[in-house]
Amino acid sequence: MKKLKIIHVILSKGFAGSEKYVVDLTSYQNKNHLVYVIILNKNKKLKNSLENKSKIYEVGSFFKKYNIKKIINKIKPQIVHTHLGEAAKLVQKSSEYKTVATMHMNYKNKDYRNSDAIIVSNNTQYKEIKKKYSGELFKSYLWVKLPKPEISKKKLIKSLNLPKKNFIFGSIGRFHPQKGFDVLIECFKEMNLDDCTLILIGNGHEKYKFLETKNNNFKIIGHVKNVSNYFNLFDVGLFFSRWETFGYSLVEAMQFNLPIISSQHIGNKDWLNKFKIIKVNLNNKKQIKNSIKKLFKSRPMKKKYDLKMFDYKKNCDAITSIYRELLVK
Repeated sequence: MKKLKIIHVILSKGFAGSEKYVVDLTSYQNKNHLVYVIILNKNKKLKNSLENKSKIYEVGSFFKKYNIKKIINKIKPQIVHTHLGEAAKLVQKSSEYKTVATMHMNYKNKDYRNSDAIIVSNNTQYKEIKKKYSGELFKSYLWVKLPKPEISKKKLIKSLNLPKKNFIFGSIGRFHPQKGFDVLIECFKEMNLDDCTLILIGNGHEKYKFLETKNNNFKIIGHVKNVSNYFNLFDVGLFFSRWETFGYSLVEAMQFNLPIISSQHIGNKDWLNKFKIIKVNLNNKKQIKNSIKKLFKSRPMKKKYDLKMFDYKKNCDAITSIYRELLVK
């Protein structure tokens, strides 16, 4: 089929799920299409994570709308795919191309007036947005795409100075109330389990480093380039988000066959019950602590999950199909 000329626009300053989505999607699209990415010049992590095959354009904090329009006019794409509200708001509608927005956060009508189509990853958002939005609306699940571990479990345990006998619980996200790390920290402090370590990984970790003590109950780590090293290290994955549009880390933990304790939220309630995962209510600390203690005592084996619904190729192809559907309308 004919190659598409696609521009992705994301104007964030950090690196989390939205940025990973752009990196993964552009990596796949580069195989068959001409792909360009417009990012903020301050976002070095995102720039370094994008493939060289994507042509990257950087814009500053001032005159963003003007500079984005200038780049679009120069490239003449068929599709402009925006990520997060600011990018969607700044990209203008045009008869020359179609504008597509992936809904990574909450929907705000004023931000998406210029979008010909919106892609969501859960049924709750689909139903809510459909009431307010007059453009095309699509649902597409996200995917699992992880590199292989680069460091052996044995070496990582040594580098982190962890006792070999310790049972390791872990979570990867951001040190933000959304991710529920505060609940995890509170519960582990109260339980004070011997021969047990909780590893928390993500941006904003600096002010939590004080939790690390000689007894190794906590390890607090910032953004890591290859999360697979740590999923391979964990004995159990803990995912206590209060809210998500999807929840990458939970599915990535399933890729590594981890026993999992998870909260239920709008991003995962469509599919969470399809898997043998322990579900907890974040307002019920007793339930959470009992679930953690149960797995700590039983030391469960790893388990296999059927992740066909989160297939990388299938779900990236679905997005290309959305583009083509819009272009013939």
